[in-house]
Amino acid sequence: MLFGKFRILGKLALLVLVPLLGVVALSVPIVVNRIQAAQDAQDVSDTVRLATRVGSAVQELQEERLLSVGYLFGLIQQPELVVQSAKAQDAISNLTVGDQPLSEGLRRAIADAAKLNNTRQSVLNRSIRPDLIVSDFTAIITPIIKQIGLAGGADLTTAVGRQVYALEQALLSDDMISQASGYLTGAVVTKQAGFVGLFSATLVQLQLIIGNGEPYFTDTQYKLYLGAQEAFAARVGDRFLSQAAVDPDAAVKLLNVTTLFPSLRSVIVLGGFVEKRVAADVNRAVTDNRNSALRTATLIGGGSLLLLLIVIGLSLFMARAVARPLRRLTVSADRIAREAETELERVADDDVEAARPIHLDPVDIQAGDEIGDLARAFDRVQTTAARLVERQVVGRRNVAQMFAHVGRRTQNLVGRQLALIDNLERKETDSERLRELYRLDHMSSRLGRNASSLVVLSGGAGANEHMAPLPLSDVVRLALGEIEDYTRVDVEVPEDLVVVPALVADLTLLLAELMENATSFSPPHTQVTVSASELRGGARLAVADHGLGLAPERLAEENARLTRRERLDLAPSEVLGLFVVGRLARRHGIEVTLTDTAEGGVTALVDLGPQHLIQRADPMASPAPLQATVTSHHASEFVPLLAGASVRSVPGSAQPFDAEMLSRATLTLQAAQSWNAFQPATTAPELVPGPVYEAEPVYDPRTPEAYQAPQPAAPAPEPAAQQRPRWDDGTPVAGRVPAALPELPVAHPTSGLYAETERPVVMEAPWAGSPANADRPPDGAPKLRRRVPGSQLPAESGAKLPSAPPSADDAQAAREAFEAFEAGVSRAQWDVIETDMSSPPSAGHPPLARRVPGATLPVSEPRAAETPATPAQPLDPDAARDLIEQFEYGVALALNETQPQHEGQPR
Repeated sequence: MLFGKFRILGKLALLVLVPLLGVVALSVPIVVNRIQAAQDAQDVSDTVRLATRVGSAVQELQEERLLSVGYLFGLIQQPELVVQSAKAQDAISNLTVGDQPLSEGLRRAIADAAKLNNTRQSVLNRSIRPDLIVSDFTAIITPIIKQIGLAGGADLTTAVGRQVYALEQALLSDDMISQASGYLTGAVVTKQAGFVGLFSATLVQLQLIIGNGEPYFTDTQYKLYLGAQEAFAARVGDRFLSQAAVDPDAAVKLLNVTTLFPSLRSVIVLGGFVEKRVAADVNRAVTDNRNSALRTATLIGGGSLLLLLIVIGLSLFMARAVARPLRRLTVSADRIAREAETELERVADDDVEAARPIHLDPVDIQAGDEIGDLARAFDRVQTTAARLVERQVVGRRNVAQMFAHVGRRTQNLVGRQLALIDNLERKETDSERLRELYRLDHMSSRLGRNASSLVVLSGGAGANEHMAPLPLSDVVRLALGEIEDYTRVDVEVPEDLVVVPALVADLTLLLAELMENATSFSPPHTQVTVSASELRGGARLAVADHGLGLAPERLAEENARLTRRERLDLAPSEVLGLFVVGRLARRHGIEVTLTDTAEGGVTALVDLGPQHLIQRADPMASPAPLQATVTSHHASEFVPLLAGASVRSVPGSAQPFDAEMLSRATLTLQAAQSWNAFQPATTAPELVPGPVYEAEPVYDPRTPEAYQAPQPAAPAPEPAAQQRPRWDDGTPVAGRVPAALPELPVAHPTSGLYAETERPVVMEAPWAGSPANADRPPDGAPKLRRRVPGSQLPAESGAKLPSAPPSADDAQAAREAFEAFEAGVSRAQWDVIETDMSSPPSAGHPPLARRVPGATLPVSEPRAAETPATPAQPLDPDAARDLIEQFEYGVALALNETQPQHEGQPR
C-alpha cells in the first residue's frame, strides 16, 4: 500500500503538509532577504569604521608632510618632526592590527608606506626639494584612500550609499588642502613661480571635488564641509586668492610665512572633524537599517514558526488517541528486549553478584479496540519470555554448582590419592618404582590443580588450608609443583616478601596457570623466568617466556578478558586458564597484564597491592628479649628448624631440597600437646615442671644429666669412633613405627618477617650449676643419626609376619597421634623454644621464660583418666580404616603444602 510504511503521526502530517509548505514558501524568502539586508548593513558599518581608522592615519601623514616642508625651511625644530614621524608610522602600522579583515590592495598600499623612510631621511638631511616631499607623501596617501573601496561599494541609489561616497570625497578634499598648504609654504619662502603654479593647480582640483560632492552630502554635512574650505581661504586671505589668479608672484609677496604656517596646520585638523562627522552619520543610518531588517526577519520568521507549532500541536493532539496505546506497547516491547538482552549478556563471573528475579510491568492498556487486543497478546508474550530467561539463568547456575561439587569432590579424592601415594613412597625401597611413584605424585598434584580451576570457573571459592603467612618465594614454588615442565622455570623471587594467608591458595593457582601457559606456548629448549620486585608498597611478579608471542590485537583481547567478565559458554575453550586467572585477579583485586617480552614472547605481570602482603617488621627496632627460667643448648636446633621452613627449594632454585630436614620437621611438629587458644583467659595455674607431651619423645636430646628427668640406667657406651645417639622408636601409630630422626643441617633463617606480639610466660624453676661438657660432641651440638631408606623394613628373606587385626588400641593411638599433629602445627606457628628442654642460663644474664601451652587458660577441672574397658570390644574395621585414612590425609596435606616435589626427587 502507498501509505503503509508511514506511521500514525506521518499519516496525519500529510494532512497539514500542503499549508505548511505554503507558509514556508512565503516566509523563507522574506526572512532571507531581511537577513541579507542586515548583513549588508553590517558590512557597510565595518567599511565606514575602517575608513575612520584610515582617515586618522592619513591625517597623521598629512601633518608630517606639512611639518617636513616647514623643517626644510627652518620653520620647526627637528624633535617635533621626529615625534610626528613616529606617530604617523605607528598609526599606519596599527591599521594591520585587529580582527577586521583588510583587502589585498589596502594591505599593499599600507606596506608601500615604508617607502617614505628615504624621504624622511632626506628631509632630515635637508637634501630634497619641497615639491618632491609633497609628491612622495601624495603617492602614498592617495592609494590608501582609494583602496578602502568606499566609492566602489557604495549604492548611490540609497541615502547610506551616497553618504559613503561623500565620505571618500571628504578624505580626498582634505588631502588636497594638505598638498596646497605644502606648495603654498614653499612658494612663500622661495618666491618661485613654479610653487605658485602647483598651488593654483591643486586649488582648482579642490574646487572641482567640492562642487561634485555637493549632491552626496546632507545639508548639515555640506555646511560643515564648506566651513573647512572657508577656513582655509580665511587663513590665506580673499585678496590672495583673487590676486593669485591674475599675478601669482605679487600675490605671494602679500603673505608672511611666520604667521601663515601655523594657520595651515590648523586647517588640517578641521578637515578631520568633517570626516568624523560624516562617518558618525553613516554609522547611525547603517545601524538603523540593520535593526529594521533584523526586526522584520524576526517577526516574519517567528510568526511562521508559531503557525507551524500550532499546526503540529493540533496534529499531535488529534493523533494522541491513536498513537498513545501504540506508544505504550512500543515502550513495553523495548523494555522487555533490554531486560532479555541484559540477562543474556550477564556474565556469572563475580562471586558477590546475586541473582535477581526478572520483573516486567504489564502493559497498561484499557482500550477495547484492535490495539488493545494486540497489547494484551504482547503482554502474554513478554511474560513467557521472562520465564524462559529465568529458567536459562537458573539452569546455568545449577550447572555451575554441579561443576563446583564435581571439582570439590575431585579435590578430596586427589588429596586422599596423594596421601596413599605418599604412604607408598615411604615404604618403597626400589628406586625405579619410587621414581614412578614420584611421577604419579606429580600428576596427582596437577590433577588437583585442574580440580581447583574447575571450582574457580564454576564461581565457587576454593578451600584455603593455609592459616599462616607464607613467603612469596614459597608460593611460587608451590605453584611450580603443579605444572608439567617445572624444570624449565627459573625462580628469582626474594625471600623477604610474605603473602597473607587468605591469598596463598588462590595466588598459587593463579601463578600455576600463568606458568603452565608460559611453558606450554614456548619452545622446549627455552627457560621461563619468574621474578619479583617491590612496587608501590606491594610487589610485582613477572612470568616471562620466550615463545612466538601474541599479535597486538590478540594481546589486547586477552588483557581485556583478564579485566572484564565474560560468559564461559560463549568463550573459546582453549583459554580457560586465563579465565581462571582473570576471576582470581578480580576476586582479590590483583592486577594482571600481558605484555611482550623484549626478546620475543609474552610476559605476565602480576601486581600485588599492600593489602596482599605482610608488612615486614622494622629492622632498626630492637625486639624484646625472650625470658625463660631454663635454657638449653638444644634451642639452637629449633631456630634453623622453624626459620628454615621458608628456605625451601625446587628445581630451578638456588637452594637444594633436603628431605631429611622435612622429615625431622614433620616429626618435631608431632611432639606438642594440643591446647585451646580461643578460650577466655583466667588466672594461670601453677606450672609444674615436666614433659609437655606424655608420650615417648620422638628424639632424646643429648642434655647433661643434671638437667634431665631421672631415667633408667643406660648400657655402657660404645667406643668414641662408633658412638651414635639412639632414640626410642616410640609407640606404634596406626600400625607403623616412626622412622629414625635424620640429621638436620643448619639452614639460614629468615628473620624479621613476623613480629611476635604474645608475651612469654615467666616460669620459676631451680637450676644447678653447669656440669662438665664431657658428653657433648666437640662442636657443641648433638649428632643425630642419619636415616637410611629401608633400614627399618623387615628382611625380604624372612618369613612374612602375620598382620594383626584392627584393635581399639590402634584406633586410640591414631586419635592421639592426630591430636599431637594439630598441637605440633600450632606449636610450630607460635613457639620457637622447646619447653621440655632445659639447660642452665649463662652467667650474668636473667633466665628466659619457658612458654607452656595452655598456661594462660582458665582453671578447669582436671580431665579424668580414661580407664580402659575391661572387655575390649573389637573396633569396626571400616571405622578404623576411616580414622587411619583421615590421619594419613592430614599428614600428606601438611607435607604437600610445605614442599612441592618433582619427579625423581626423594621425599
